[in-house]
Amino acid sequence: TIISGSTWGVGALLWLPGSSFAHEIFYALVLATLIMATAVTRANHPPAVICYSLAASLPAVGMLLWRAEPLSIAAVLLAAMFFATVVGWTRRINDRYRDAFRLRFENADLVERMARAHAATEQRRRDAEDAEVRARAAAGAKQEFLDIISHELCTPLDSLRNMARYLADEATTETQFKIAASVEETSQLLRRLVDDMLDFSEIEAHSLELKPGSFNPVELAAGIVRMTRHQAIDRGLSFELNAAPDTPLQMHADPDRVRQVLMNLVSNAIKFTYQGGVVVSVAPLKTPGGETVLRFSVTDTGPGLSKEAQERIFEAFAQGADARDFRFSGKAAGAGLGLPISDRLVRMMGGHIGVDSTPGQGSSFWFLLPLEPGEAADYFASLRAEAQPGPEPRPERLVDHDHLYALELKMGGQHITDYLVAGLERVLEIHREIERARTMRDSSALARHAGELKAAASDIGLTAVALVAEDIAAAASHGEADAALGAVPRLQQKITATWRALAKAYPSLAA
Repeated sequence: TIISGSTWGVGALLWLPGSSFAHEIFYALVLATLIMATAVTRANHPPAVICYSLAASLPAVGMLLWRAEPLSIAAVLLAAMFFATVVGWTRRINDRYRDAFRLRFENADLVERMARAHAATEQRRRDAEDAEVRARAAAGAKQEFLDIISHELCTPLDSLRNMARYLADEATTETQFKIAASVEETSQLLRRLVDDMLDFSEIEAHSLELKPGSFNPVELAAGIVRMTRHQAIDRGLSFELNAAPDTPLQMHADPDRVRQVLMNLVSNAIKFTYQGGVVVSVAPLKTPGGETVLRFSVTDTGPGLSKEAQERIFEAFAQGADARDFRFSGKAAGAGLGLPISDRLVRMMGGHIGVDSTPGQGSSFWFLLPLEPGEAADYFASLRAEAQPGPEPRPERLVDHDHLYALELKMGGQHITDYLVAGLERVLEIHREIERARTMRDSSALARHAGELKAAASDIGLTAVALVAEDIAAAASHGEADAALGAVPRLQQKITATWRALAKAYPSLAA
């Protein structure tokens, strides 16, 4: 670049002395054009433009200054202004080159990321299609299995129940009668379980169809009371129907499904009530909008439900503690599908179901239905919205940031990293001892090491690890060996999670 520019500079020394003013102007224009062209072609390297411009123009500028004429001085000043303009112009062009260069790489990176995202989207689409195919195949297999259950189980169970009833009628001794009655009761229970499974599957598959019709809700409730009264009497319970005088004598819904829901509630109330009684109630209820809905309720004097049990009692296969005790006593408590089926049936009919209960004082299961399908829709929507679970609890705090901040202020950046590394090594060492104690099923060693781990974890702000260690130590100290041993696997999860949280706050730990 310097040699190329110097060529024009030497040319000025050879050609300009003794030349006319017109020749000087022509040379200046040619030189200015060359400098501007150089500024464009070599703008990606501004020093090259400056070197070229100086090498090409300094000899001519020197000659003009040597003349010391006013016109020559003016020409030098114009040349200086032109040079400053070219330098600024070159810098702007260079900045644009740099921006274009940066944008090119950013665009390439963006294109690559878009390609990866597109590939990932395509993969997810293919995975979703495969999952849909598998789900349809599984649904078909499930339906086929349910059809087999319906045919291969329901028919023999009905035959078994009829034969047991015949044997009970023909029994000549009390022992024979009790055996036949037990067989009939068991076959009825099994048939009810199979029916529940079939109903639940149809509801989940959205293949269950309602058959609405007009019926008298009071007569429907009275019929259920008549059918189940002997069960309550056999258990020594009082059993009453309480129908409000102003109860409408006609409603439009699926009577079979209303009967099924009410029967589920009554059966559960009788099954889990050991003394006292059960009351079935039917009454109208005015909504805030002035519409009338019908309220069915079954109130018992049973053991009641805890708040936690009430929150999940309508979930599939969920059972309260009393149901588990009933099952483990050698009796059958069901599969936990009756209430979930009732919940879904009531929703399908546009209503709402719920429970009010106090442990030790009994329960009241109730459901509301519109007198006509679609009525009071806003009211039921508000009830369902209120029944929705609240916001998810905030995630547990993995590390104590306040404690770490205090340590950092006290020790400084590098020292806190060394301190945390030493603390993590101590935590991992104690964790290995805990795993060894777990393998040996040594509760005393487990309690001791868990206490040490709690102290070591708290010292470096590992809150989640310290809490799990505290649970293990408490369980082991109180003789709850199974609970203590069962909590040990959680330690590895918490240690990994807290280490990641620390590594984000202190990147040097990741090294």
